[in-house]
Amino acid sequence: MKTGSKKKAKEQKIPRSVYKTEYLPTRVSTFDKMIDAGGLERGSTLLLAGGCGSGKSIFAMQCAYNAALNGERVVHFTFDEKPENVKRHMYNNFGWDLESLEEKGLFSMQKVDPYDIARSIEAIIKEKSIEDVIESIRSVKMDIKEVTMPFHPDRVIVDSLSALSVAFSDKLKYRAYLKVLFESLRTYNSVNFVVTEAEQEPKVYSRSGVEEFLVDGVVVFYNIRMESIRTRALEILKLRFSDHMKKLVPFKITKDGIVIYLEEQVF
Repeated sequence: MKTGSKKKAKEQKIPRSVYKTEYLPTRVSTFDKMIDAGGLERGSTLLLAGGCGSGKSIFAMQCAYNAALNGERVVHFTFDEKPENVKRHMYNNFGWDLESLEEKGLFSMQKVDPYDIARSIEAIIKEKSIEDVIESIRSVKMDIKEVTMPFHPDRVIVDSLSALSVAFSDKLKYRAYLKVLFESLRTYNSVNFVVTEAEQEPKVYSRSGVEEFLVDGVVVFYNIRMESIRTRALEILKLRFSDHMKKLVPFKITKDGIVIYLEEQVF
């Protein structure tokens, strides 16, 4: 075998610009101080998991409201409540005027019927393998009318996956749809929150048990009972793009929204 005298081709270097990442702050109290990067990576999807009354939806909305106030564009999909009810509650409880942000084209809230999504998906894919299911869903992407983006967003909220999971009769198809949904969200290069119900002190962080493995981060919200009172706390359980604080941190829901107490202990 001839060795020849040809020079080795130089390895093509990947431009450093490829590695540049933009992080968007949550602006929720001192939460950003819990993350070494100081915010959330564009293109990432985070699961907000917790029991009833734990504060997960308020956290998502507080982040969305502050983002819109700073000129970012936010899309909020709700599977549970009517948009007018959500906006009224946010204004009455915290003074967050979401309607004025809608008028400026910075915020959009859409009510989506999860059963419409489930029926559309299940009608398309019928009896197929998991690989075929995923490919079939990819073929329709987000063309379902109910989940069309009104504009290119900087933030997206989906609240909640629990309502969506109940609508699907087949867990396999639900999991396949989630995978494609998360893939689709990442194409917007936005910061995405997906909210899901869990136990008050969860060991499993979603109904199907797979959501936490498909997302880039998991924030868990607790409503812990200690004798005759309950204490709220949160923790960053997982974050792919940055190191982070690894402890339960207490917080309160005040008239201004969530206030986090980094220096205090839960117990």
